[in-house]
Amino acid sequence: MTSKLNIVIVEEPCLSRNVMVKALRAWGYACTVVDDEDAAWAALLAATGPCLVLVDWHADFLECGEFFDRIRNSPALNGTYILSAVPRGFGRAIRESVVAGADDYVFRPYDLDEARVRLHIASRILGHEPGGSVFASEDAPSPQSPSFGEGALLAD
Repeated sequence: MTSKLNIVIVEEPCLSRNVMVKALRAWGYACTVVDDEDAAWAALLAATGPCLVLVDWHADFLECGEFFDRIRNSPALNGTYILSAVPRGFGRAIRESVVAGADDYVFRPYDLDEARVRLHIASRILGHEPGGSVFASEDAPSPQSPSFGEGALLAD
């Protein structure tokens, strides 16, 4: 397997994004955070090898269906894994994002255990070394709660 997966996060600034970024870095993933479509596209093109893009399906600045299609039709981004972040309780958003080209989805607000499992699987599919153990309880130090609402990762 190659080195750890690079992740591009496309989401507006918010608490859940900040917690996810902190968790990703604690798990050993390299991540780039962007909050507009042009920056997302540039980050994806700059990535070395296949990467994962975590996209907020309801981002105000992005038409995700078109963005996913653009990724899928770019030879330079062949192999990019699209993980769509959809709001809890919006089953239609799951269907829409998968039809639009997402490989998988994760609920927002993020449950860190769920996100970690999905990232672990994506890493293996892409031939990368997953970031640490699958579950946070297997690593030290680790967040005590899988939910961002508990504030486990908020302190620096």
